[in-house]
Amino acid sequence: MYSVFFSKIELGMDLVIEPLKRFVIPNSKVAIFPWAFPVEITSEEFDTDYFPIGGRRYNKYLNELKKIGIEEQNVIVCNPYKQTKKELQEIIKASDILLLPGGNPEMFFKKVLHDTELIYDFKHYKGVVIGESAGTELQLKRYFITSKNNYYEYFAVYDGFGLIDNDFYVDVHTQDNQEYLNELTEYSNKAKSNIYAIFDDGALIYNRKTNDLEQYGNIKIIEPNEES
Repeated sequence: MYSVFFSKIELGMDLVIEPLKRFVIPNSKVAIFPWAFPVEITSEEFDTDYFPIGGRRYNKYLNELKKIGIEEQNVIVCNPYKQTKKELQEIIKASDILLLPGGNPEMFFKKVLHDTELIYDFKHYKGVVIGESAGTELQLKRYFITSKNNYYEYFAVYDGFGLIDNDFYVDVHTQDNQEYLNELTEYSNKAKSNIYAIFDDGALIYNRKTNDLEQYGNIKIIEPNEES
């Protein structure tokens, strides 16, 4: 029951290859859910334009999976328009790893909660979950997006899938400037929770059973002020 958090998988994976060997078995079966597309698309557009086999996005994730011993024949890409809820549930049950790519988290959440009704299957999944950006944030019960990273240009808090009933928050694509870090500090004080800020060259591994959290690379912990 491990979760892996990346801002950018292509920068973070090399940091955690050795630690992942503790619990990622060779030739694991991986289900990729690239459902964080910007706007609604068709099933055909999903397969031919957004996430085609052999395309740029597909190859990006496959190349990183190969680093931890995953063979392409053990990888399946899930299409929310083509596959039924029952088919997707069977894929999830048969998988050792769920890979949740980045993109538009609100679209991803809509697809899981409303369109495919898989929220229970995601929330109670017992295998390894690898998330990047939106796929990192959505693993939490609640997550935020900073004004800098939010399409709407304001700080906002959203519901996630709830794999982790968190007493902490995670920030992705953290920027090393005082204005950005001040916004994180303000919310840490308000929520009275730690924020693990993941720069693009950082990664976290979280044990969902023991709540142990391991940090790799460029991570900054924002702690609430006791007086707040």
